[in-house]
Order: sequence, then C-alpha cells, then structure tokens
Amino acid sequence: MKKTIRLVIPPLISLVIVMLGNGFFNTYASLRLSKDGHPSWVIGVINSAYYLGVMLGSVYVEKLINRIGHIRTFAMFASINSAAILVQSFIIGPTSWSIFRFLVGFCASGFFIVIESWLLLSTSIRTRGKILSLYMLTLYMAQGFGQFILNLATLESFIPFAITIFLSSLSILPVCMMKSSGPLVLESSITNLFEILKKAPLGPIGCFIAGLITSSFYGLAPIFGKEIHLSVMQISYVMGFTILGGLILQWPIGHLSDIFNRRKVMISVFFALMLLTFALFYSKFFHYHLLLTLMVIFGGISFTIYPLSITYTCDYFSEKNIIGITCALLIIYGIGCIVGPLLSPIFMSLLGPAGLFLFIAIVSAIYILFAMWRVLHVRPHLEREQSDYLPLPRATSLVFLLDPRSDAEETDGLEEDEDDLELYPFIEEDEDEDDEEFK
Repeated sequence: MKKTIRLVIPPLISLVIVMLGNGFFNTYASLRLSKDGHPSWVIGVINSAYYLGVMLGSVYVEKLINRIGHIRTFAMFASINSAAILVQSFIIGPTSWSIFRFLVGFCASGFFIVIESWLLLSTSIRTRGKILSLYMLTLYMAQGFGQFILNLATLESFIPFAITIFLSSLSILPVCMMKSSGPLVLESSITNLFEILKKAPLGPIGCFIAGLITSSFYGLAPIFGKEIHLSVMQISYVMGFTILGGLILQWPIGHLSDIFNRRKVMISVFFALMLLTFALFYSKFFHYHLLLTLMVIFGGISFTIYPLSITYTCDYFSEKNIIGITCALLIIYGIGCIVGPLLSPIFMSLLGPAGLFLFIAIVSAIYILFAMWRVLHVRPHLEREQSDYLPLPRATSLVFLLDPRSDAEETDGLEEDEDDLELYPFIEEDEDEDDEEFK
C-alpha cells in the first residue's frame, strides 16, 4: 500500500494544483464576460465551446498518451493551457474567447485522462476503491476551494489570468519529479450507442441530462448570482460550497441504489431535484444563507445523476463491456454539456436569472415522465443483478477501470505477486534496489 501511495500522490498533487486554477477560471470567465456587458446566451455559447473541447479531448487524448507517454502529455497540455490563458488575457471578446475556451477544455480533458489512467495503472484490485474515493475527494475539493480565488482580485485586472497561468505551470513539477517514466496505456473501445439506448435508455438519457445540468450550472450560475446582486465573494461561496456539496450525498444515495431498485432511486433523485430547483426559481426572494444552503443540497443531489446513470446502464451489460459503455456514455454526457449552455440562457432571458433553475426543473420533470412510462411498461432489473454503485466523477471513461469489477474475471486464480506485476507496469529509469521489487 505504501508503494501505491508513493505512486499516486504526485499525480494527485498535480491535479489539485491545475484544477485550483482552472476550476476558478471557469467561473471567472463567465463573470468577466457578464461584466463586459455580453448577454447570457453569448456566455452560454462560449461555455459550450469549452465542453466541446472536453468531449473531443476524451476521444483523441488517449492516442496522444499512447505516443508520448503520461508525463509528456500532461506537461504539453499544461503548457498549452498556460499559453491559451495568457493570449486570452490580451484578446478579450466572444469570438476569440470561444476558441480559447475550446483549447482550455481540450487541455482539461487531457489532465483528467492522464491522471485517471495513471491512478488506474498504479493500483491493485484491492486498493482501487480507496484510490477512487481519494481521486473524487481531490477533484471536488480542488474545484470547490478554487472558487474562493475569485476574491483575490477585481474582475478587470490581469491577476486572475496570472494566477491561473502560475498554477498551470506549477502543476508540471510533481509529475516531472517522479522517478518512473509513467505507466503504460490501456486500450479502450466504444460500444454501439444504439444498442445501449435500446437496452437501457434511462441510463444514457440520465447522462445527457446530467451534462445539461452540470454545464448550465458551471457556466451560468455565476451570471445568476451577479444578476440577483450578489457580491463576487458571495458568488464564490455559492459556487464553491455547491461543488463541495457534491460530496455529501454521493455515498448515501449510492448505498440506497445498491439496496433498492436503482430505477426507483433515480426517479426519486430527479423528483427531489425537480422540487428543489422549482423552489430555487423563487430564490430572489430568499435570504442569502437560505440560498446558500439550498445550493449545497442542489450540488449534493445533481452531482449523483451521472454516476447513478452509469451504474444503472452497466447493470444491463456484462462486465467485459463496461469500458466501452462508459466511453459511449461519456460522449452522450459531452453532448449534453454542449447543449445545456445553449438552452438555459433562453429561459434566463425570458424569465429572469432564476430561469436557469426552472430549466433544470423542466428537464427533470421530462425524465420523470419518461421513467414512469418505463416503470409501467418494462419490468425492472432484478435487484440481485445490480452492480455495485461507484461515485464516478464526470471526467473520462478511464476512471471506471478503477472499479475492481472491471477486471475481476481476468484476475481470478492469479497469485498475489503475479497480480502486482500486472498492475504496476512502470519503467524505472534508474537501476537500483527498487528494480528488484518489480522482478
């Protein structure tokens, strides 16, 4: 276990550093554009460009890692990320920022894939669940606490750009100081989307709606806060604590989905989200602390939709198809992330800033209606056939390989030393006594 910790700590530190900057800059970009007088639909288009970069990156970055390795890939994307933010500070406008946000989204996808695959190949079957929990905690904590950087400077200054560039450049150091040259790469495949939709439609639709909600929140919740006259500090608290709230209900709801029929749990989650967001539609009349409390609950509920949808879909397929399924569902989630910032500004323009939450309430209601129709016409999956829930972050399909089930069949009958050899494919650059541990 000590060896595992030694191998995963550097990439996790790199992830914390880079996501502190990128997590806060996503919010800053929306606030800065709003400050410059751009309407919410323009901000939505620019945020869609970011998620388009994330989705395309999920498709192409793995090939790049296979060519040049994890460390060089991470360093390359950190450099591109810094350069894009730097140029973005000089050329401020909707058209140019759409291009820059696309590049930053592509880089963000690269960060996630590098770190997730690194953790995958650095852990044994017995430790993957713990490492997954550590990864989730690291990711959400970095994104959440990064929001408070908004309070360090005014929106018009160069300091927010400088902080993001500094953190992006600094993130290279932990992985570059690793003794090993990085893990080998696993191949993945895409499962037919139509087969998944036919067999378990609630899962892909849930992933699509999760993308709608998440991208709309990250891109337009800062605009909602600004238009109801919250200060920058208050907006940073709302964003930060909402993201941190995403950790609160992961395990309780996941545990319920393992005990009861997962389809009913998903319907209950969407029903709770519909009621909560309908209440938030009237949030301009709420006291700030009540709004903050409801947003924390909103984060706790909404952030469980994607892992629930992934796990529900995998209940209907054999374990050997899990990786391909998660790749396909990630694409569906990415499409939702692109569409969300394009649709939600329409509601905000017609109904005011709180229209963002009415949009979420409506899509939740649509899902509930479709799910209830499925309940009446399609038999539920047997509870004994359900796979265990895993609180997957919304990043890449590679993280699902951290699930012990993904290769449990392949490792049956293997001895412990053979198992460790298979799961630690690192190439040591120095020949010393550590080499003997891998032989």
